[in-house]
Amino acid sequence: MGAQMALPEGLSKTAPGARLLYRSEHALVFERRFYSDDPLATPEFESASDWVEFVLSLRPPDPEHLTCPRTLRSDVRYLHHHLVVRFAPSFLRTLLKPEVERVLPELQPFVREKAPQARPIYLLVNNPLLQGVVEALRTPPPVGSLRLYYEGKLRELVAFLCFAEPEVVATQEGERLRAALEYLQSHLSDTDVLQKVSERLCVSPRQCQRLFRVVLGCSPSEYLTELRMRRAATLLVSTNMSVSEIALEVGYLSLSHFSRVFRERFGKTPRAFRRNPTLNIEELQVK
Repeated sequence: MGAQMALPEGLSKTAPGARLLYRSEHALVFERRFYSDDPLATPEFESASDWVEFVLSLRPPDPEHLTCPRTLRSDVRYLHHHLVVRFAPSFLRTLLKPEVERVLPELQPFVREKAPQARPIYLLVNNPLLQGVVEALRTPPPVGSLRLYYEGKLRELVAFLCFAEPEVVATQEGERLRAALEYLQSHLSDTDVLQKVSERLCVSPRQCQRLFRVVLGCSPSEYLTELRMRRAATLLVSTNMSVSEIALEVGYLSLSHFSRVFRERFGKTPRAFRRNPTLNIEELQVK
């Protein structure tokens, strides 16, 4: 059923080529490397054309590109490194249907059998937990049954790739987040407040981003901007401070930048909002 194959003789770790990791009647996993100017040089491992394909980029992206590029300038040679995972449609639907409401939107038509999933799904492996699963697929330990090992890891992979992130957070993280939000609200004038919030949470900026997304549905910078705009609007309608003073009070060193962001948020310039506010102070309070 399953098979782990060594690199072909003479193929170094960074040379173009392909390595079959696992094959069964409902899944195919292989690793491949190829240069952007010769994408057909790498061997392929065939499966049925209607299988669902996930292509995971294992190399950091080129600094000029946000995602693993498939087309480049003619003068650039880029080495792609992918983990390719293919699933038989019936097998993947069986795994996803019990929790179909939480499946990613782009997979919903496929799971509900309203459309085939014909196009490969390209992803960057930038989640440390997902990286662990990928490395476990690439370098399995010496176990008695590789078939059972890979079947378990493939289900784990599906749990990461096919569902929205859980909308829950550990109690300890929730308490730290509340403390961080209070810190944000009381330090709006500090231009380095976002960096300090990550430090107060004792997490990396990326983990901080994820925590805000899971709990609040926005990034830390988006949340901070909302806090600053609400505070600025409150000061406009409740004090005689000048617009320049208010901009500095909420962390903007540039008056033009502050005015532009304020107008994007409220549809009016700060001065126009002061003359005719569209929200009262109670509505501007952060809930």
